[in-house]
Amino acid sequence: MEPEFNSSTNALIEEINILLSKKRLFQKEIYENLIAQGMMKPNTEKEFKKLYEWAISQKLIDQTKVRNWNKKKGKLPHYFTKAQLIKIFDAIDRPKDGIACFLALMCGLRVREVCWLKIKDIDFEDQKIFIRNSKNPNRSRQGYGKDRIVRFDKAIEGALRKWIDIIGDSSEWFLPSDKSPDTHLRPKSLHERFRSYLKQSNLLEVDYVLNIRQRVNGEYRDKKVHRHKFYFHCLRHTMASIIYNKTGDIYAVKEFLGHEQVDTTTVYAKMTESKMRGVIASVFSSLHYNYSNGEHHPLPQRIVPGVKSQPVVQTEANSPMQLLEIQFVNGDIGEVEFLRKKQILESNSITRTIELKGDFQT
Repeated sequence: MEPEFNSSTNALIEEINILLSKKRLFQKEIYENLIAQGMMKPNTEKEFKKLYEWAISQKLIDQTKVRNWNKKKGKLPHYFTKAQLIKIFDAIDRPKDGIACFLALMCGLRVREVCWLKIKDIDFEDQKIFIRNSKNPNRSRQGYGKDRIVRFDKAIEGALRKWIDIIGDSSEWFLPSDKSPDTHLRPKSLHERFRSYLKQSNLLEVDYVLNIRQRVNGEYRDKKVHRHKFYFHCLRHTMASIIYNKTGDIYAVKEFLGHEQVDTTTVYAKMTESKMRGVIASVFSSLHYNYSNGEHHPLPQRIVPGVKSQPVVQTEANSPMQLLEIQFVNGDIGEVEFLRKKQILESNSITRTIELKGDFQT
């Protein structure tokens, strides 16, 4: 749908072109600059996207001046396993890098949030960390940014206090620079050192290759860029995946990561391979059938010494709860319907259970 073209729309497009004439920007950066200048209100990202896409289609904005993320669509975030984390932390030989990775993992912080953290922003009494300008480090100049509160567990308090005792009063930064305590550790330095630890742990794997054209001294050259499977941000992905797998609450993950919209967080709701394997195994083990060689035979009954053998449970005789879970896994019913019927089954109401039984047979 075409947006209403008026003087305000014309002024926005002109301002976008002025911004892009100065330097190439991401679409998100354009939006943040317009908010900082008061030309758009906060929480109007959908309206901006609608205007931006229309202006691009009408060639009112030069798309070549807009930077792209070069992000693979539909890709799931990579996260570390317990064994991989042990390898990485065993490879770390600098205490500063160790506490940086530890904090990023336990609190789900971005690399910039870790490096820019000040000691005064850690509240041990209330067990929370105040993150400043997490989305826009140029907030002081551009006037727009985002702050958030991150909670931490008492279990990590000792490690944080010990590190602060080590650096003493020499710096206001939680991670002072290697060259001067008056400034913070550079995110680029932490990125590079973390990559070296991945290499020592045999985890520096190439995920995919991008073919890009780069301008060098006025000439365009084709270049291949390797994107690796693991990087520092995967520590954040790891904790987000752990929280979702433990709780199943996507909104808890959203609040933990500081996402504005739950749509950004839903990528973690996609079931992990190990979890899906467990679901499939539990479903088929409850059926007690063997489908090998294309035939349909009940599995032999397992005999355990000293334990009274139980009759094999046939599919038709499964409990309503098992059938409900199978329907949900197969996608026959949605989450709302699943939770409603589950609540009824757990209420121990015989009458309501009989009513549900009729639903399964329809």
